[in-house]
Amino acid sequence: MINATGLRWLLTALFVLPACYALWLAAMPGRTVVNRVGHALHAVMGAAMAAMTWPWGMDLPAGPQVVVFSAGALWFASAALARSARATTRTAALASALPHVVMMASMAWMAAVMSGSAMSGNMGGAAQDMPGMDMSGSDATSAMTLSQPGDQWTAALFALVLLVLGLRWLAKAFDEQRLAGTAPAGRSVAILAGEASEPACHAAMAVGMGVMFALLV
Repeated sequence: MINATGLRWLLTALFVLPACYALWLAAMPGRTVVNRVGHALHAVMGAAMAAMTWPWGMDLPAGPQVVVFSAGALWFASAALARSARATTRTAALASALPHVVMMASMAWMAAVMSGSAMSGNMGGAAQDMPGMDMSGSDATSAMTLSQPGDQWTAALFALVLLVLGLRWLAKAFDEQRLAGTAPAGRSVAILAGEASEPACHAAMAVGMGVMFALLV
């Protein structure tokens, strides 16, 4: 949970907007089952991350989140491996899916490490600490931080990787947008601009997740 109101709303926007876009892509006609499931998983991930920034989000059960996001990581890896029988193509597909696997795995880990947290409903009274977690005061940016060195290092690693992935996706979005300004024959500007939207949404969610993990350290 985020105590700082401005940061809370900013992170909520970084998660909710991409989640809505992913949900819209999942519902679009002409999509394959693999694409629909992938976009739906991103929509669920964005909704879960947005909930984690608010006090009531701490009351959501962690078990189902661990199951869903662990299954999501396996889904992206399995779908990539199933795309082709050729080893080189499958390796390239797996490398392309790896950022999504990392995002899903990080969500499962975050839900698992925060499971058992019993925080007071209004966050203004006493909070019952869980092992490995420190409950911060209302003047802190984050309402909870990790106290175990192993968990801190894991969260820091996830934060670094997610921020790098976010910058990489952002660079790709800028490249796609530049192509939209010089659309080749047979390709419309609208299609190319749409291709820039997806990596931009991935970038927003990855950066937001990176910030959330950094605040846990």
